[in-house]
Amino acid sequence: MKLWCWVVTDNKTVDEHTSELSDEDLDTLRQESTRQEIDDFQESLHERDKGLKVLQDAQQTLEDELEDANTEVDRLQRELDRSVVEKEEADYLRREAESARKQLESSIYNIQEGVEESKVTNLRDERMHRSRRTLAMQQITGGPFIKGVVVGLIAGLLIGYFAASVFTQ
Repeated sequence: MKLWCWVVTDNKTVDEHTSELSDEDLDTLRQESTRQEIDDFQESLHERDKGLKVLQDAQQTLEDELEDANTEVDRLQRELDRSVVEKEEADYLRREAESARKQLESSIYNIQEGVEESKVTNLRDERMHRSRRTLAMQQITGGPFIKGVVVGLIAGLLIGYFAASVFTQ
């Protein structure tokens, strides 16, 4: 078999060489070429493995970051739920306080209205009010004042009588 080879010398002249290779040399040349192709292929595979390893590391990092983000989202969701419950409780308590305040204002208003009304209509003490019925003589003479005056007079006469009998003796 003939092998043609061009050799460039001095960038100007091209020399043509032919050489005769034996079958053994040709097999050796083919094996060397195949070995170089295999080496190139293995180096390419090795570089791809390195690239895959880098991509797997990046994927793992992204998965970890995603898991951390999901954990944070879950934490924030629980905090939001707690805040919503607290807000609802605060709104309920505010409405209850508002209702109690309105009831208290209404009660105070009713009390003030009743006090002002009693001042206008009831200027005198209850004991000073006149009875609308007529007084009978029995009510005037049978009262506690008259009884007290009569008992006092009798007691005074008895004391005076005993005092006069003691000083005259």
